[in-house]
Amino acid sequence: MPIHHPATRPPFSWENIRVNDDLGRVEGVITEGAVLAHAFAIGEDPQLYLKGIDGLGPFVPPSLLVNDLLKLFLIGYDCSVLGSAAGLHTKAQIKIHAPIPIGSSVSITGSHVAKFIKGGRRCRSVASRVSAGGTLLAEMLATETVGFGTDNGPDTEGEPANWAAMLPKVSAVLPVDAPRATPGKPLNSGMVLGPRSRWVGFEQSVVFSGFPYGWAQECPELRQGLHTNYEVARRGGYPAPLAQGLLSAGHLSAMLLEQVGKDYFNGTEIALNFVAPVVVGTTLVSHGVVQVPQPEAVDTQLVSLITVDGEGSVKTAGYAKLRRVG
Repeated sequence: MPIHHPATRPPFSWENIRVNDDLGRVEGVITEGAVLAHAFAIGEDPQLYLKGIDGLGPFVPPSLLVNDLLKLFLIGYDCSVLGSAAGLHTKAQIKIHAPIPIGSSVSITGSHVAKFIKGGRRCRSVASRVSAGGTLLAEMLATETVGFGTDNGPDTEGEPANWAAMLPKVSAVLPVDAPRATPGKPLNSGMVLGPRSRWVGFEQSVVFSGFPYGWAQECPELRQGLHTNYEVARRGGYPAPLAQGLLSAGHLSAMLLEQVGKDYFNGTEIALNFVAPVVVGTTLVSHGVVQVPQPEAVDTQLVSLITVDGEGSVKTAGYAKLRRVG
């Protein structure tokens, strides 16, 4: 996918991050090969996407472009120094507006919308979107740390609002004797989606990061990342590369898509906290619990989401707002 760099590209650093910057543009066709690769990365059968569902023809997995939306900043800054853009993705808010047919020509754009210090960590937030022919298809607001070090300065304002921030903390313990949700059937409070178990190896991390398909192939900086490079991971204090938090979002997204089918594309919103790093070579288990409907949300259903490792340690937690089925 062709990369259109902005007119100027300062070296990536905390000092150089500019709010409302021009991050350039990535555009091109999403091929069947990219869909096959992404399905492998998130552990799903690609035939679901190649054949289509509920009268919807072949379509792109909803999570295929989330990594592209996050990594857009790499073309807006000079990230050529090994590890210069290292950091941990901590939060993401994703909204799906419409399905993307395989073979679509799309454009990815965005900018930094905030930089702030919280809890001794320097953070930045990027708002990005994918569109086709002027129609908005998906958007994401993502927050990452800038580097792995600490900042001794006071907390600063600027963290973007999160619609799920005031909701209760998600529990990793499934309700006792909770009924299982059936794909395509109405959701009732207390029902459980999943669990969904997926192995995440180094290969999944590399492919999810955009190799061998996607614009990552043309962006050398992505080859130097925490998710694809052992040296960068060791510099960050990890024994091996880390799977992206967004990879677990892919597992959760696939679980939700299975439940509601094509209604997933009618404005589904997901807000996730990436609680702890996932070293490659880990099995992740994801599930959801249907919550009591919110009085003001007559046409949506709230589902809590959580992903744990094989030992039950929480890795990802958050909520989804789904259009109700039935």
